[in-house]
Parts: sequence; structure tokens; C-alpha cells
Amino acid sequence: MTNSRTGTVLAAAILLVALIVRVAYVEQTPYRAVNDAGSYNRLGAMVARTGDYNVPSKPGSGAGGSRGPTAYFPPAFPYVLAAVDLIDGHSAGGKSAIQPERVAMAVVGTVAVALVGLVALEAFGDSVALVCMALAAVYPVLVELSGTLVAENLLVVFLLAAIWAALRARRSGHPYAWIAATGVLTGLATLTHENAIVILIPLAFAVVGAARAFRPASRTVRYSAVTVSSTGAHGKGPRRRTNPSAHHVSPGAAVGVLVATAALTIAPWTIRNAIELHHFVPVSDETGITLVGTYNPASAANPRVPYKWRFFWKIPQDAGLRRHVGHYTEVGLSSKLESQALRYIGDHPSAPLIVALHNTLRMFEVEGTFAWHASAAAIGLSTRDAGIGVLSFWIVCLLAIAGIMTSAVRGAPRWLWAIPILYALTIVFVNVETPRFREPIDPFLLLLAGCAVEAALQRLGVFRAIGWRTWRPALDA
Repeated sequence: MTNSRTGTVLAAAILLVALIVRVAYVEQTPYRAVNDAGSYNRLGAMVARTGDYNVPSKPGSGAGGSRGPTAYFPPAFPYVLAAVDLIDGHSAGGKSAIQPERVAMAVVGTVAVALVGLVALEAFGDSVALVCMALAAVYPVLVELSGTLVAENLLVVFLLAAIWAALRARRSGHPYAWIAATGVLTGLATLTHENAIVILIPLAFAVVGAARAFRPASRTVRYSAVTVSSTGAHGKGPRRRTNPSAHHVSPGAAVGVLVATAALTIAPWTIRNAIELHHFVPVSDETGITLVGTYNPASAANPRVPYKWRFFWKIPQDAGLRRHVGHYTEVGLSSKLESQALRYIGDHPSAPLIVALHNTLRMFEVEGTFAWHASAAAIGLSTRDAGIGVLSFWIVCLLAIAGIMTSAVRGAPRWLWAIPILYALTIVFVNVETPRFREPIDPFLLLLAGCAVEAALQRLGVFRAIGWRTWRPALDA
């Protein structure tokens, strides 16, 4: 078999294993859609029936007990659940819709495995891609999250797809099409989690690199008798010529296409929010509830996890607000709570640094067992499954450290590694519940780990023994 055919067969086998493992996990584990998962389930059913977040304008219909309408949850994930509900006939939502939605998440998780492979293929080469896919297929953290209803499952797909499109633009004869796809996918990622908009920064560098690397395709031009070269030499027969003016890709235009397509993808939801909420809300109005849940005296005094996020109803200082919250619109409540959180930060200027420290420890599962027990319970994961995930995460981290030293990583574009760093910065100053909020970062650790494992297999001569000729992409850092 050729490399291409063998690789296709192996990739298909890996994806089949990934799907089987995920569906088996879904079928064999009990699950309750608690907290955000329950809200996603209800919103998905609402969208399936009415096409929108069709909540009444009365107390308790908005987030936190405020008055509706609502824009608290970004729309992409509920709309995907709505499509699942319509397909499987559970548009009423509720408990009967949860299991089919979990099966859909298993499919989404398998798509994420495929995208890990595609990103690795473009960034590191074919043998690394297969190893990365194999790791992602059985990585317990991704498997167990595929059995939960969390928006991060969908975010990972859009995030990896945007990266793959940006990498693909560099080798395509039609870079603008791939750059436009990158923008659309970035917009969809933002409509899944609004903090995903930060990936536009490294992706802008990616499309600039694609524009500068683009070389117009040569074409053969036949002349009747004599061909004059650019140097004045004469010769007969066909010559290869290029027309740079017809195929030029401007770095500025590339960034413009990226930003414009991302903005156009987000715009319909922004317009909907302006009509329904009578305010400019680009994606979500969750900022106030999110910030005040971390920056308050009660969270700061948590003896087990300092500044652990809590819903504002459970903050003693906000007991009075809870009694009157129904008088606020969702936007008004968010604004009030945001101002309250910012006042707390103003009075405690070191708080963001303390929050970032403890959330970073939580991200790497070294804040203590209580932290990851609580985080797992918040999304309906059992302690046993969460413990397996923590152990596997540490193993992947060790492999990722080794992967940093490999030639494959050194040859990859540097903007690729800016994405997980920027995304991490959007959560460590607010809230990190693992493995959910770390899920968009884990694929990058798997990419690094895959490079380490592939390098070890190369040293052992495994690929040479099976006649595999490794292909590496020619990418500039």
C-alpha cells in the first residue's frame, strides 16, 4: 500500500474506535443534566419549537431570576441541540432528549478527533497526525466530556476547524476561500463561547503568512514562432509564465477577509439581541454574573479553593438583591453585577493575580482533590471518571513537555501555540472548572504529546519497519 492509502485506512480505523469508545461510554454511564447542561437542554427544546430563545418578559424568565428576553447563553450549542431534538423527535426536550443529545456529543467528539488529525497533518506531517488522532481517540478526558452536555464540546470542533482552515490556506491555490472559511469558523466558535474571539489575533498572523507564502500558479503560453523571455533571450516552443497581478494575495486584504467573515457570521445574533433586548449585545450578556461570581468576599474567603466561583444567589452580600432581582432586565442585572465586581477589584487590586494563580493550579489539577471533585460534580461527572481523567491529563502533560523538544514542533508555525495561551488567559482570571473549561486547550497538549510519541517511534524504527515514508510540511515558523 502507498502511504496515502495506508494512512486513509488507519485514520478511518482510528475514527471508528473513537466513535465506538464514546458511544459505549454514553450508553454505559448514568448522567444528569445539571446546572448549565439543564439550561442547554431547555434552550435546545425551545429553539426546536420556536426557532429562538422564546422566553416571556416576566420575573424569573431571564438569567439569575431577571426579566426576559435572554441572551445569557451564546446560541451555537443550543441550536445544535435543537437540531438533534428535531432529528430524533424530542423537540419537547426534557429527560427523554438527554440521551440522544449525549449520543450526538459522541459524534461531535469523534469529529474533534478527526480535526486533531487534520491540524497535525498540516502542521507536523502524516505520521504525527496518525499518532495525535490515536491519542485523542482514547484520551479519557475527551471521552468523558463527550458524554456531557457542555458547549465546550462544540467549541473544540469550531476552534480546530478554524485552525485547520488557516493552515490549509498556506498550501491552497485559492487562499481567499480558506481564509474566508477561517473567519466563518471563528465566528461560529465565538457564537459558542464569546471569549473564543481572541483567536482572531493569532489567526490574523496565520492568514498574513498564508498571503506572503502564496505563489501564483504558473501557466503555459504558446507563441506562434518565437518566445521572448523576461531577460530578452529568444527561444521556440511553450514557456511557463506567471501573472502575479492576477493572483496576488495582499496580507491586508487577507486580514480584512478574515475579520469581515467572522463579523458577518456573528452579526445576525447581534442584530437579534438589539431587537429583543434593546441593547448592543454582540454575543452574550453573561459578563456581570460571571465576574461577580468570582470577585466577591465570600468566594475570596473559601478555605478550600480561594476565589472559587459561585452563583450570586449564594453570596451572602447579595441576599437583598436576590429578593428584588425580578425587577431587573437581564442586561440591567448584568450591568449592576459587573459594576459590583469591578468595585471589588478596585478595592482589592491583587485579587486578579490571586485568582489567576489558583485557577492555573486548578487547570493543571494541582489545587487539591476537592477542586476537581467539585468541578466534576458541576457537570455531572462521577468522581471515578474524573479521577481517571486527571491521571491521564498528567500523563499527557509529561508527553507534551517532551514534545516541545521535537523538530516537528520547532518547525510548526509559532502562531499555533499562541491560541491556547490566549484562550487560557480568558479563563484563568475568572473561573477554571476542569475538565470542562480546559477542554479547548487539551487538543494542543495532545498535539505536543503526539509529536513526542512519533519521535520515539521514529527512533525505534517502527515507521521504517512498515515501509512508511514520513512526510513533513514545509512551513515557516
